[in-house]
Amino acid sequence: MSVVNQQEVLASFKVLVSMAKADGKMLEEEFASLADTFEEIHLPDGVTVDRLLNEEDEPIDILLSQITSDIAQEMVYQSAYAMANIDGECSSEEKELLDKIGTTFTSSKLWGKQEWLETLERRSLRSSISEQVRQIDDPDKRASEVESAITDTCFLNAVLGAFPLPGIAIAFDMLIYWNQLDLAQTIGQSWGYDRDNENLRKALFGSLGITGTRIAVSNLAKLVPVFGMVVGATTAYASTWALGKVANEYFASGGEMDVFSLRQAFKKAKKEGEAIYKTKAEEIAVKKQAIEPQVQLLNEELKAGSITPDEYQAKLKELL
Repeated sequence: MSVVNQQEVLASFKVLVSMAKADGKMLEEEFASLADTFEEIHLPDGVTVDRLLNEEDEPIDILLSQITSDIAQEMVYQSAYAMANIDGECSSEEKELLDKIGTTFTSSKLWGKQEWLETLERRSLRSSISEQVRQIDDPDKRASEVESAITDTCFLNAVLGAFPLPGIAIAFDMLIYWNQLDLAQTIGQSWGYDRDNENLRKALFGSLGITGTRIAVSNLAKLVPVFGMVVGATTAYASTWALGKVANEYFASGGEMDVFSLRQAFKKAKKEGEAIYKTKAEEIAVKKQAIEPQVQLLNEELKAGSITPDEYQAKLKELL
């Protein structure tokens, strides 16, 4: 793997900020998502979240010229592609910037658009596990099943988050996202709500900053040397715990929680999730170590094209 220096890392993050601003405005949820996610990772020395988000933008050509290693180019394109397309609303300005990145990083363009990434995007349109769940009228039973769903999804996502592998990690990050969406749907269904993916994204995920922006920044964070297994697993576990708890509050309120209340509840629950992760860390590390050889083999088979994206997802789920 090519060596990635601090200048490349910083330029890579700035490209994502440019993507967020591509259509001439940065939505409040995009800003919140970028700010929250940048705070979760170890930025290069001397770089602050405020500097990244509020400094005058550098010309995109200059930023792209600073990203020279193969792995950084590959991951920047992957992240920008996910950021622009995951919500199904890629604007003309975003597409223009994405094409510019792809043209500049010629060898990375095909990788960024590989079938596995597009398959993960299309997964949002498929039926999810929540469709198998029906309203639970008994409060004690509902609370028990919601707690079980949250705990199981947290463990699953923490194991996924424990694989900070540059170049393939975005597949894990996107699976974490879809697992969180499935969890929120499951909880909503137990309360009697039939919420589709798009409504959940706008009403709940958008308010909490759980967006394609978060996935993009999380993917690029793998370029930062100190972003390792523990950071990825902790973040995945804590954010999933918080999402589950807040989703339960949201549906219990009849979907009436305002954005401020949602964000405050999320921050509080995330700290709780970080504390709980510490009690599960050893178990998660053992599981990660046990399946690592099989995961590496799956990654090689996927990159070689010997298994399809659907087969990859199915086999990964079997391992977990």
